[in-house]
This record gives sequence, structure tokens and C-alpha cells, in this order.
Amino acid sequence: MSGKFDFDSMGIGDLLKRGLLTVPANQRSYAWGEKQVRELLQDLNEAITNDDPDYFLGTVVLVMKDDGVPSIADGQQRIATTSIILARMRDLQTRLRRGPRAQAIENTYLREIDVDTEEHVPKLRMNIEDNEFYANDILQHHGLDQYNPKRTPEKIASNEKLKKASSLIVEFLDDVIKPLKPEQQSDYLNRWLKFIKERASVVVVTAPDEVGAYRMFETLNDRGLKASQADILKNFLFSKAPNRLNEAQSLWSAITGAIESLGDPDGSRLVTYIRHYWIVINGPTKERELAASVKIEISNESKALSFLKACADGVNTYVALWSSNHPYWSTHRPKTRNAVDTIAHHLQIEQIRPLMFAVALKFSVNEAEKAFRLFVSWSVRFLVFGGRGGMLDSQYSLRAAEIGDEKIKTAAALRTAMSRYVPTDPEFETAFATARVSRARLARYYLRAIENEMAGTEQPEMVPNEDVESVNLEHVVPLTPGDSWGLSDDEAEAVQKLIGNLALMQAGPNSQEGNGSFADKKKAYGASQFKTTSMIASFEKWDASSIRARQSELAKLAVGAWPLAFK
Repeated sequence: MSGKFDFDSMGIGDLLKRGLLTVPANQRSYAWGEKQVRELLQDLNEAITNDDPDYFLGTVVLVMKDDGVPSIADGQQRIATTSIILARMRDLQTRLRRGPRAQAIENTYLREIDVDTEEHVPKLRMNIEDNEFYANDILQHHGLDQYNPKRTPEKIASNEKLKKASSLIVEFLDDVIKPLKPEQQSDYLNRWLKFIKERASVVVVTAPDEVGAYRMFETLNDRGLKASQADILKNFLFSKAPNRLNEAQSLWSAITGAIESLGDPDGSRLVTYIRHYWIVINGPTKERELAASVKIEISNESKALSFLKACADGVNTYVALWSSNHPYWSTHRPKTRNAVDTIAHHLQIEQIRPLMFAVALKFSVNEAEKAFRLFVSWSVRFLVFGGRGGMLDSQYSLRAAEIGDEKIKTAAALRTAMSRYVPTDPEFETAFATARVSRARLARYYLRAIENEMAGTEQPEMVPNEDVESVNLEHVVPLTPGDSWGLSDDEAEAVQKLIGNLALMQAGPNSQEGNGSFADKKKAYGASQFKTTSMIASFEKWDASSIRARQSELAKLAVGAWPLAFK
């Protein structure tokens, strides 16, 4: 290759017609479910029905290998699904006794003669898990009874997805042509064929190498983006370990299996995990920089295997950050587990994960407990005060790397390193006194933590997960205030989502007065078991000044609920 990218626009049918395409042997298997397949079929059908001049399917990224056969870096799902559509069109043409048309589809888009073996071989070669099933089952002729819901599913999940896609496609196409007269059905299928060949277009980008293909995803923003990035990283690492490929594959499977337990349909969490581990050992790394950085640092087989082993060793610790019930936390104290749940379930923030990961990998049990409590306080303070742009990502990543190379070994040292960036008590109190909250989840958590602070609870910021149906979050000034409030729309909007206007109410009869007046609601507030709510009843009226006065009191308590000092 010249090192440059080649671009070509064509129908996806013409891409299949050109000749052999391969899915790298160890790339992700077929993954489209019913939703994606049906969406493609419906989009094509609408475009064909409307006689649209073009339907853009996105970008296909290829990497030309030394043997001259293009390898699919991105676009496998669309290409494979299109080939199944063509195979089932061939079957329907056969059923309609249009043999020449069926044979033309077979020879032009599905198989070709291998001049060496004189055998018919698929124009699309799938990966290790899918290739045999695709060639020997999916490309074979099938009738409408191909998929019986009661049959035993295929043992390999991606094979089952291929078969379900095939069944859905043949049923969809049969429904499309069923209303037509028999003599019109074959012609309408032929109309589909011509559209797929010429007007269901893709932009084909041929990249000089895998890393070059990876960089393309930063600008293409196409379907399959994250999964393709994971595939390219995997293939690069495998290419560096040709003599220990089985070991590399085994380590990669361990990594992906653990990450998939979190739910990772598009591969995004896998890429994020690799980047977060890379941050711990190499410092701040943006996603667009990851491939180039990996290529520079991992230059031989030994480094590739060491990196894969380290990732495999650390992946269960990373997965544990989403649940305190993970076995990893069995040796940690309840305070640490409570912090894990608070960050995962109440705050649901991502920026701090590289730092959490580094602490979980490197700190002792005692120091991890202190650090994780700090993480809860820092996270709330940044949510209320503001993240200060890209500073937060950078500083969390820098601290993660300093922990990774053991420059920081204690929570106190970590707190000192972050002290100039984390909002101080006065800054946090001032910000909290005027803060608005749009997400009910966060509002509930803030008020429950402050409630705990008022009650003198040891860990006020560690709010247990509760049944949200048992506690209502109420806007004292309702979202749709009646005439009794005497507020203009602008006046109501200015105060409705201020923390001072939000209250917790135990669910049950008379727990919510809805859009009633303040006088109607006041008695229920005064009787509430929540102190942050009962304090509302001390106000004679409820207006902007009352809301701000209550919020100022809550802000003073917030400083204690999310402290910077170790308790």
C-alpha cells in the first residue's frame, strides 16, 4: 500500500460482486439481532417503494492484505446481512421457478469458482466461529420453514443470530411480494436486486493498515464504530504474537467474556476498559490516541502477550467497580462497598473510573476505603460545582498513572494531589445554594444524604438503594402550578428545579398534593418523617426567597454530607 486512503462510492451489491472479502479470523462474530435486521429491511423496502435515487448504508472500511484479498475492518454486519438478503432472494426466485435469475444471484453475489480447486467458494469469508456455518447453512437453499421457533438453537450464539436473521429476511421478503400477482413477484424481487446492486450505496475506504483504519473511525462516526475499534486493537495485538496466537486468543477471550458480563453489545466498554488500563500504565490517553499509542509501545510478541496478560489479570477488578456484590470486594469493608454502589447506582459517573480502577489495583484495603469515600465526595462536588471542562478527565488520568507507577500510595497523598482541583467547602456550599437538579435520581440521592447528615448518620453520603415507589420526589412549586400559586410561567420555571424546591415524601395516602396550593400541602410536609421536608412547614409562604433560604440551609449540611476530611 502507498500509505494513503482510497475512497470509492458504490452499491453494496457491487462490492460483493467484486470478489472475495474476508472477515479477519479472530474478529467479532456476527452480532446483529432482530431489531437491526428489521430496520435494514424496512429502510430498503421504503426506499424501493418510493423509488428513491439512493439509500446510504454508511461506510465500509477495508484493509488490503499481502495476499491481495481485502479484509473487512468495519462493515461486517451490513455486508453479511446484505449477502443473506441476496441468498434468500435467490431462494424465492427458485420457488417462483425463475431458475436463471436465481442462478445469476448465486454466481454474481454469493459464490465464485476457485480456479485452483475448481470449487464454488463464498465471496464473503466469515470469521472462525461463523465461516463454516455461513458457507454450509446460510448460503444453502432454504424454504420458508427454515426457522422453527421450537427447534434446538445453534450452540454458537453468532450462528444462531445468522439463522434468525436469515429466517426474518425470507419471511419479510415473502410478505413484501405476497400481495402481488404471481407473474409480478419475480420482477419485484429483481427490483430489490437492482436497488441493492446500484443504489444501496456505501463509501468504501481502503486503509493502509489496521491502525490507519482505526483512526478513520474518529471522523466517520459510523454504525459499528466501537466494536470495530475493539476488533482492530485485537487484530493488531494478535499480529504481534504469531507464535503464541492460541495464548493471545485465550487471554482476549477472558477479557471480552468478563466485560460482556456488564452488557456490551457494541464493544464500547471493551475499548473503554483497554483505554482505562492503558491510562493506569501510561498516563492520560484519549480514545483517538489509543491505537497509535499501542502500536508504538507494543512492538514485539513479548510485549503483546504481557499486555494481554495484564489486561486479563485486571479485568475482574474493573468489572467489580459496577457492583459491590462482586467477589473481588469480599476482602473489603462495608464502607468501600457502599461507596462502590453509590457511584455505580446513584451517581452513575464515568470520568472517575480510571482512578477508581487504579486504586482498586494498587491500594491496600485500608487506603482503598478512604479513597473510595473521597471519590463519592469529589463526584458530588464536581456534579454540583461543575467539572471545569476537560480538566477533570486529565487530572483523574494523571492521578491514576501516578498510582499505577506507585508515586501515590495512600489516600492522603491522593487527596493532596487533587486538592487544588476539587471544590473547597466554601466553593461547594456556594454552588449548592443555587444548584438546580433535573434528574430525579440525583435529587433523591442528594436529599437522602442530607437527611442522613441531619440525623448524624456515620456515613451520610452512603444512601442505600431503595424502592423508588416507596418515596416520592415532589416539587413544592409544581411543574404545572395552578392559579393559586400566582406565578407566571417564567417565575415558576426559575424555581421549580432548584434543590430548595424539592422534597421527599413517603408514598401512601395523602403523600402528594399534586398541583395544590402551598397551604394545602403545608400540613403534609409538617407531618413528614423526613426532616428536610418537615422544615418546609416552618415557612409562612413559599416563594423564591423561601426556596433560596431553605436551599442555603441544605447547602450548609451538604458540606458535612460530602466531606473532604477522613472520618
